[in-house]
Amino acid sequence: MKNIITIIITFIVISCNTVETKKEEVVESLTKEEKLKELYLKTVKPLFKEFTEVDIPNEFRIDKNDVSVNAGAATNYVEVSQGLIEYDKNYIQVFVLTHELGHLVTLKQAEQFHLGTEIPNGAKTNAYKKAEYLADIIAMYLLTTQEVALGNELIANIEVLQSLLGPEIFTHPSAADRVALINEYVEKSAKENAKTAFQEMFRRIWKME
Repeated sequence: MKNIITIIITFIVISCNTVETKKEEVVESLTKEEKLKELYLKTVKPLFKEFTEVDIPNEFRIDKNDVSVNAGAATNYVEVSQGLIEYDKNYIQVFVLTHELGHLVTLKQAEQFHLGTEIPNGAKTNAYKKAEYLADIIAMYLLTTQEVALGNELIANIEVLQSLLGPEIFTHPSAADRVALINEYVEKSAKENAKTAFQEMFRRIWKME
């Protein structure tokens, strides 16, 4: 009888180990492209659940010729670079994708804050650059309040993000300026309510000269 019980227990243990091994094999069998799409659908897209009037796209397109860490979003699809697929830091991948979706909800967010329906040009900061700052702040707010572990990892490695953002051009502020505003939001949100800090930063960027 003891031998039979031992055999049964051994069989159960082996079966459990086999199931775990199969689960690991399924995870490992995902391509980098599939992993990024899963990260987008399961982690990034849910961050925007409050924006019910904005269509957050499901379709995923890939620019295989772009080896930089880059992405873009339109109303019906998200396009990612091959470089973003190959990049090995999830917190950067999530920030990049969240930033791009942030562009889609910027005006809706501005409407909630009673700021108007068009980003105004400032004397020194054009609407394009403001749009980048605003998408950065939206991304940081959503990450640090809903995906806290990833948000904290991004904050702890903010220099990695800065190294990827690039120089100032007509449509984009410099990496240093973008990170400076991100850090300002992080500091404010640590001292006061995160939503209040977010609203204050959003208004400030909107009204930049």
